[in-house]
Amino acid sequence: MRSRTQRSVAMIMAAGLIFAACGSDDAATEDTTTEGSVEVAAGTTLNLDECPDDWDPMRGISDDTIKLGMSLPQSGVAAAFGDIGVGMQAYFDFLNETDPIDGKQIELVLADDAYEAGRTVANVQEMIDSDEVFALTHIIGTGNNAAVRPITDEACVPQLFNSTGFPLWGDPANFPWTIGNILNYVTETEIWCADINARFPDGATVAALIQNNEFGQTYSTALQGCDGIEIVSEQAFAPDAPDIGNEMTTLVATDADVLIGGMTGAFCPQAAAALAGSEWRPVFYNSYTCNNLSSFYAPVEEAIAVLGESAPVMTNSNKVCGDPTFDGDPAVEEIKTILADYGDTTCEAGSFSTGVLYGQIVEDVLRPAAALPGGLNRVNLMASVWNMDVSNDILLGGTYATDGVNDAFVTESAQLQRVVVGDNGLTFEAVGDPIDLEGQGGSYVAP
Repeated sequence: MRSRTQRSVAMIMAAGLIFAACGSDDAATEDTTTEGSVEVAAGTTLNLDECPDDWDPMRGISDDTIKLGMSLPQSGVAAAFGDIGVGMQAYFDFLNETDPIDGKQIELVLADDAYEAGRTVANVQEMIDSDEVFALTHIIGTGNNAAVRPITDEACVPQLFNSTGFPLWGDPANFPWTIGNILNYVTETEIWCADINARFPDGATVAALIQNNEFGQTYSTALQGCDGIEIVSEQAFAPDAPDIGNEMTTLVATDADVLIGGMTGAFCPQAAAALAGSEWRPVFYNSYTCNNLSSFYAPVEEAIAVLGESAPVMTNSNKVCGDPTFDGDPAVEEIKTILADYGDTTCEAGSFSTGVLYGQIVEDVLRPAAALPGGLNRVNLMASVWNMDVSNDILLGGTYATDGVNDAFVTESAQLQRVVVGDNGLTFEAVGDPIDLEGQGGSYVAP
């Protein structure tokens, strides 16, 4: 049911720079060129001379399999995101049975890191050294990805589609082996600010609840650049805090016009419940990382009903499987079928559908890479990654597109949506039209 396109990368990788494998047909034993520089996209060069002496661009690829690695929280405060790995596995099982990529089976190596960067480092090192994965994909957590990027960069292993909107992942000039996936948190904050200014043309007071790590501090810094607002209080809390009760009590006392939630995981429903238990009714913008209705808001559905217009507003980029609004939508129905047949679960049971979407994105770079001269290898994979132009019917608008340093952010379209309790349960209600900023983000520039 998906519609897909891919910009040609053959013109980008000019004659003489195509990374072609030579020798035998056995991918595990091919003699491959591992030296020199390859420009795979605008301003994006892989310097193979800096790779380890034993670096193999085909490692993780055999005649039969493509081995990918993913570290994610399956326990701890962010354990709800563990469902994403299960959903991705279901999608790969579906592909393996119905339409294998390059005639090979995708093998996904999953490891729990409990949202702790140190454990992510250990997992990734194990995946590279022992599991010998071809690439890593959709690691969850800003600090987690930041901790492993030096490892993957030194090892010349693709670190694909980091499941975090940290702007540093859009830096192909300096880190061509790493790319992000979801909406840049700075872009998200700018969308919030534009909506705040439209609601409060004479200025607004803002209270902010910020998760005290790289993820949350990105929101905090971006808020400083918003015109027309006055930040009257900012409360930070540790990512492993048991709750945010004290911080919410302080923010409630401000009676500010706006509440900003730079947080994720279990803290999202906690904030909604605490807000509903008070008399404060601000406009509440919350990180879209908590956009799964069943995982984060079903447990506090009564609080959402109480909040009404003060229920969380998020910048969503795709249709949310499990939202009654999209019942019958072909792309959503396909996800439901895949989860039922290959994951023995449903959209309503957790964030499994996000894993299916993430699996689709991986597919959409693996297939074009396999079609390039030389076939599927790490260099061709990065050429495919940095030249994406992919449509997906699950998107609310826009495309997944990259163009090296000219356009280094995959997702740049979103719509403000509020969580509401409808006739058929929790749903998202549109707050304005989709906003398409495709190609406007450029690439990361250090402050």
